[in-house]
Amino acid sequence: MLAMTLRYSLLTMLFPTFVSATELRVLVLNGDSMPWAKLENHQLTAGLYFDLGHALAGQMGLQARFILLPRKRLVHALERGDADILCNYLPVWLPGAFDWSTSFIPNAELLISDKQAGKPASLNAFANVRIGTVLGYVYSELDQALGATFVRDDAPSMRNNLLKLAAGRVQHLVINQFELEYQQRQGRLTTPLHPYMVLRSFKGQCAVSRSGKITVKALNQAIAALQSHQVLQRIMGQYR
Repeated sequence: MLAMTLRYSLLTMLFPTFVSATELRVLVLNGDSMPWAKLENHQLTAGLYFDLGHALAGQMGLQARFILLPRKRLVHALERGDADILCNYLPVWLPGAFDWSTSFIPNAELLISDKQAGKPASLNAFANVRIGTVLGYVYSELDQALGATFVRDDAPSMRNNLLKLAAGRVQHLVINQFELEYQQRQGRLTTPLHPYMVLRSFKGQCAVSRSGKITVKALNQAIAALQSHQVLQRIMGQYR
């Protein structure tokens, strides 16, 4: 037994990926909430990232392992090869030395307003109006349209922003369509709203570490296979 243990330790030292060669290490922001992530005891237990990670890993013959990190450590973890993929981002949101998968998670960035508040008639009319935003997120459309008159009211998460909206602490906020539909479907967003303003439509991608265990080509092949069998469509449909 001692000899086997020593041999195992030596292999681990010489080939650090030997033990987890069958894993797909999926990076997840530890501040995310449903529909993206359900966290229990510092573990990811449900949500779109949970289902998506298992589906992608299974298609590649791997097992998903989820790594939860704060926002400031995401880029570093990918660049170092401490994780393999991080999904549902765009290059403009997460610049760094890694590759990007095909675009495949349909979504839109929306500007919503409480119906009790007057809604500015155009995007330019939101100049110097407080808008609920999430700390650390980039809002390129609002930055370009409003410049220095874009007044952010940052919260740690979208969940906090929705609570602020319900309490009347903010009257306008930016939210993605995927999350808005989920919250309304769950009955968690009951605030009457004006018709929303679409800031932009997009499809989320996965950032792929250049020092990880898979290539962007292999991930794109897995995405295409899951799409052809309607697997990704069924996963996303559970949360919309």
